[in-house]
Amino acid sequence: MTQRQASGLTLILGETRSRLEWIDQDGTHESYPLAFGLDALTPGPFRREPPTPLELEQAIMVVEDELMPLAARIPPHDSLTLQSPYPLASQLGGRHLSRERIEQLFGQLAAMVEGDPMASANLPRTRHFAATLLILREWMHHLDAGQVLLTDEV
Repeated sequence: MTQRQASGLTLILGETRSRLEWIDQDGTHESYPLAFGLDALTPGPFRREPPTPLELEQAIMVVEDELMPLAARIPPHDSLTLQSPYPLASQLGGRHLSRERIEQLFGQLAAMVEGDPMASANLPRTRHFAATLLILREWMHHLDAGQVLLTDEV
């Protein structure tokens, strides 16, 4: 079987559902629904702002369960485009972010939910921000995207 390559891969976050869209190098357009959204994590695992450590762990499991089957389905990609109903570039520090930067921010989020007052200094404390960062981190961690481009809301 020949390995497909994606010429464009976009994760579109919704309130209750999300979807993945990509264009293969041959121009074929594919779409894949995802059974999570920013509010599917809230009031699900996230009930507090910021979420508790247990809520964060539960949300990681929800997202991992949905993303892991995609690993064999989607083509390899170096970059992911993310569309969200919430503005993220100013909250995350730019429109182009590396996997390392997302990992740093997620580490800061994890420290914040553990109660570290220094970690919470520059991060929004909202459930939607935590859900977005968690989804993005899990994507980059498990599906091996090296960078993300944040676009305006859908």
